[in-house]
Amino acid sequence: MFKLIIIAIIQSGFLAVAQYFMKLGVDRIGEYSTTWAYFRSYLNWQLGLALLLYIIAMVIYLYMLKNFKLSLVYPLTSISYIFTILLAMFLLGEAVPIVRWVGVLFVMLGVGLIAR
Repeated sequence: MFKLIIIAIIQSGFLAVAQYFMKLGVDRIGEYSTTWAYFRSYLNWQLGLALLLYIIAMVIYLYMLKNFKLSLVYPLTSISYIFTILLAMFLLGEAVPIVRWVGVLFVMLGVGLIAR
């Protein structure tokens, strides 16, 4: 079980960092239009890196699925919620209200119960 938790933390880290770069990438995209320039704006390095990180996270997830029970693996991916909120707070300067932290706490308590 310890091995699964460590792998889930690593996989969740990749997911959270991918979300961060996805946010940076879409913030570079302007208002919607039907021009080629608009669609080319999706080809930025932040979105490319996000895609690469998602692929790495998916490969790790597939490894987890192959070697552990789905009923354990999938709930453990919610560890990424904590990492994503921390990245949003510290790197994007987003305010995170206490009620959101309480919600994350409930999710983590649920994960703890599932992992027992």
